[in-house]
Parts: sequence; C-alpha cells; structure tokens
Amino acid sequence: MSSETTTGLSKVEVIKIDQERIGEAAVEYVPAETEFRILVNNEVETSLHCAPHRVKSLVVGWLVGEGVIDQEDDFVAIDTDLESLDIRVTVSDEAAQRLATRVFTVPVGKLSEPEFPRRVTTELELTPEQVIEMSGRFRKLFLGLRSSDRMCYLAAFAQNGEIQSYGEGFHRINAMYRALGELVIAGVAPNNRIALANFGLTQQMTLRLARAGVCMAICAAPPSNAAIEVANDYYLCVVSTAIGSQLTVYSAPWRVI
Repeated sequence: MSSETTTGLSKVEVIKIDQERIGEAAVEYVPAETEFRILVNNEVETSLHCAPHRVKSLVVGWLVGEGVIDQEDDFVAIDTDLESLDIRVTVSDEAAQRLATRVFTVPVGKLSEPEFPRRVTTELELTPEQVIEMSGRFRKLFLGLRSSDRMCYLAAFAQNGEIQSYGEGFHRINAMYRALGELVIAGVAPNNRIALANFGLTQQMTLRLARAGVCMAICAAPPSNAAIEVANDYYLCVVSTAIGSQLTVYSAPWRVI
C-alpha cells in the first residue's frame, strides 16, 4: 500500500471488504499527520502532531490555552516551513514574558500546571432544554461539514445559543486549539463562552479551557475524574449528552437550572 500527501490529507490505497468478505482495492483520503516544531520568538517551545492546514488557528489556540496570549493583538506573525517542519511564531514582548515565566518540572521539557486565577463569572446558567438544543446544533454542524473536513474530533465555542467558531482534528486537543484560535482570530474573547465537543475532557484539556475563561463544556462523552476536579475548582460546568436526551452534570451543577 502506498500514499500520496496533499494539503491536510493523504491519499492511500486501501482494501474494502463487504459482508460477503470480498475485498476490493480502493483509494481513500485520510488526515496527513506531521510533527511540527513550534518556535516562539526564535526559541523552541514544543511540538504538535497535526495536519498542515489551518495552522494559524491551531497555534493561536495553543497560545491561548497555555495562558500566553489573551487576544489576537498579542500575536504578531507566523511562518510555516513545510520542508523543515518548523512553525515560527512571533508574539508581543508582554506575551513572551508570560511564556518565559512558566515553571518547568522533570522530565525536562514537560510543563507543570501552575495555579492561575479563576476567570469566569457565576452568571451564566442554561436550562436543560437549552443544553440539549445547543448539543443538537453542534451535531448538525458536524454532519454538515464536507467529508474531507470531518475528522474524528470536533470542538466549537458558542454564546447566546449561536456557534461562533469550530475546529476539527484527529487529536482531541488539536480540535480544541483550532476552535479557540478561530474564536480569538475573529476578535472574540473566550471568557464565559460555552465549549462543545464530540469527545470527553481530560485534565489537560479542562485546564486549558479554564485558563481561557470558558464557563461551560457540553460534551458527547464523560470527562475524567481529574477533569471534574479541575472544573469544580474553576466554576466550569461539564455536561455530557452521551445517552439520548438525558443530561449528566459533572461539575458546577448550579449552571444548569
């Protein structure tokens, strides 16, 4: 079997087997995964495994999730080199200082998760019917995407019943970063927004949502126990719609009235 890579997708030869167990050769497009190094102001910070499409929103979302930037004005420029697989990012001096003050722990290169102030208010509350309606809109968004864009995972952000941005990816964290990046690039702060995802949340993802100021996450699968603990600490309500029209509220239950 061979493959031919195009922008964001890779054409591969596959064998399709029907119910009679008859196999036929076919061609299919799958996400093209590449490891990119991210350099911020010429310093290597991390690497991301991703498809080489919508790179700007992915990187901006990563910066927001890491607490480096709050708005697009902190983000100056990006240059993607597809040959060296480097993404060179330039941020403001203030954002660079925030990046430099992050604490590193063992093993070398692994970031710790320092405490950060709670950024959400206590005002947003939704009825169960509003949560179910938002979940339905999110599902329609996913089903309405072109098949080439419909990767395994989808995340989105919404306010007042309207979906404002979305991001897809074959890694859950990349889908979330892209959705965050698209929101901020559009000039919308993520504070007190509603996140939607067709997956469950891990501790890492919940920390990044809380750091961005998100107040509610409507998910299609349960979160981890560590994610629930973080969510309660930061007043982040996590709701799962995994079973029909039944809602399961895991944290900050007072947001669902």
